Amino acid sequence: MKQSHISCREMYECSCPELDRLVDICLQFGAIGSRLTGAGWGGCTVSMVPTDKLNTFLKNVKKAYYQTDGQRLAVENNSLFATKPGRGALVFVEA
Repeated sequence: MKQSHISCREMYECSCPELDRLVDICLQFGAIGSRLTGAGWGGCTVSMVPTDKLNTFLKNVKKAYYQTDGQRLAVENNSLFATKPGRGALVFVEA
């Protein structure tokens, strides 16, 4: 994920300083991988975080990224959240 973010930033130039900072913060506070997702250019990041570190991770990212900027803090409740991966796509083949 880290290499993917670097290639998005350097090869495709579809990142921005805010996204780069958020990825760095996520990695600093326990994400084992983090990268931009969606459209880039100020979009959002996705991070893989071990379950046992999740609450501390969310608290630290909120403090380090969202609470440093009033505009970010205003949208934090809808912007910083955890999900679990789904099973993914399935293919059914008739026998």
